Amino acid sequence: MLESDSLNNVKTKIDYSSQFNDVLIELAKLYKKFPKFMIEIFAENNGIPHSELDILIWKFKKNGVLILIKNEGYYFTLKNQ
Repeated sequence: MLESDSLNNVKTKIDYSSQFNDVLIELAKLYKKFPKFMIEIFAENNGIPHSELDILIWKFKKNGVLILIKNEGYYFTLKNQ
């Protein structure tokens, strides 16, 4: 097997953080707060796989960018919105 063949077999991990950030900014411009399903729709429309979505939501919540609004179910807002 050639070395280039083995490199082609390695799965490339794509970082969707920048695209997801753009999705959140777009949502925040349209709505002050938004439910999780809206994040899912906008993410899908922007080419972010559903399998990456929970990871991205967790990452952005952990970093304090995406805030879960308490007492309102699964509604979110962005920090400083």
